[in-house]
Amino acid sequence: MLRRKLYKKEGKNAFYRNWASCIIICFLATILVGGTIFTINKEFDYRTNIKSLDIRNIEGDSNSDIVNEFINGLRGSKPISNKFLNTATRGVIGTLSNSVSKTGSFLFGLLNALNELLFKDRIWPSVIIIVGAVISLFYWIFVSKVLEVGRARFFLENHRYTKTKVNRLIFPFKIRKSTHIAYTMFLKNLYTILWSFTFIGGIIKYYSYKMVPYILAENPNMKPKDVLKLSKEMTSGYKWELFKLDISFIGYYFLGLLTFNVSNVVFTTPYINATYAEVYMYLRDLAKTRACHKAELLKDNLLDGEVTFSEYPIYDKMLAKTNRLLRFDYNRKYKLTYLILICLIISILGFCWETVLYLFQHGEIVKRGTLHGPWLPIYGGGCLALLVLLKPFRKNPFTYFALSLVVCGIIEYCTSLYLEAVHHLTWWSYNGYFLNINGRICLEGLILFGVGGVFATYILAPLIANFLDKLSRKTRIILCCILVFLLGLDFYISSTNPNTGKGVTNKVSSSSLKL
Repeated sequence: MLRRKLYKKEGKNAFYRNWASCIIICFLATILVGGTIFTINKEFDYRTNIKSLDIRNIEGDSNSDIVNEFINGLRGSKPISNKFLNTATRGVIGTLSNSVSKTGSFLFGLLNALNELLFKDRIWPSVIIIVGAVISLFYWIFVSKVLEVGRARFFLENHRYTKTKVNRLIFPFKIRKSTHIAYTMFLKNLYTILWSFTFIGGIIKYYSYKMVPYILAENPNMKPKDVLKLSKEMTSGYKWELFKLDISFIGYYFLGLLTFNVSNVVFTTPYINATYAEVYMYLRDLAKTRACHKAELLKDNLLDGEVTFSEYPIYDKMLAKTNRLLRFDYNRKYKLTYLILICLIISILGFCWETVLYLFQHGEIVKRGTLHGPWLPIYGGGCLALLVLLKPFRKNPFTYFALSLVVCGIIEYCTSLYLEAVHHLTWWSYNGYFLNINGRICLEGLILFGVGGVFATYILAPLIANFLDKLSRKTRIILCCILVFLLGLDFYISSTNPNTGKGVTNKVSSSSLKL
């Protein structure tokens, strides 16, 4: 007999002792494990809606429209209206918002947006649907089900340790056992699905494998067949009790409906998870007494004992020892030659980025920028400004990111203003983009520059500097002299004869100048 009231009381106490972390981890799990990372609407039932879906009648002006109609047909739902963001007709944010609004699915909305932005709707809709399905399946196997074990690990530790941290959610990845755990969880769900064709068998197997995530959370090294067999033996004679335990929470689910799911997030879900951790600890001890299959492998004795106001003591020792990635000294001081070479290298990388992006979008190779050489100084100059001006803020990435938006925004706006005033041409325009200022800068461009600035400061610039460390001082000086001379010559030529043409510039009148 399972003493439901006792374990529910102990689960509630475990929840109250560390309520903030319990709520946070269940909220994250609801998003990441529950699958809502791929949808901004409620879950849908393919089996019900697929019968009424006739793909032959799907019509659309573009491939993206066809995919939208297909997904909405499966969902049995109507497109979601998003009038605020849909005012943007161009750019990543506008296109992504429009695509997500149509489908109600973040994943398929993202794929549609990429299709429209990069490939101009040249990808077949069937390809997008297949790719979306493959990504969904991959995520379900290798992320969602693995995180279930991470959540179980959190509540097992929280059973005794009141300072258990939320990072236990990614416990399987930290100990480098995610693939093994994914395979075991896949088998668990596969067997349950196959048995579901018999209906009663599916319910029985659901409770037979109920302890699998907790077993893996305690000992992720166990073989899949041993985990499944041990879970079956642990729940033998207790499946009806576990079913009644689930039924006992039905009142809380009704409360969730009345509170628009708020009570589920802040109370019911963490309460149920904490209760099941208490149930597992009971069945675990019972399995050892009954000498169940491989029960001796459940030997994490630190989970036993009285409640302690601390953290699981040997968590760091459980983490797999791996070769550390190259560590970059992002706070290093750069000599003048280093700054010049970093600026020029990033200018070349910026040129490559814009060339490839235009090729994907328009199917043509166009040399972007005002200069004739293979560089875009606005990228290198922006990075140089960040490295010099924002050095005092490098220890705080969030502040650094925010300031990068400001600095890069000022540089891009002033550059656009100067080029238009001198040459009466524009090399870029953000008209139609979400939150743009006179078409010179826009929100998503600033975000891209901010992310790029953080990446360049913390990874790319130190990486380039590590490479330059291998060169002699004389070699660095010679490279600087050659590249600076070529860049200066290009600036001189381009001052009177800039790079222009189709896909590069647009003519404007002087009256379009706005501060």
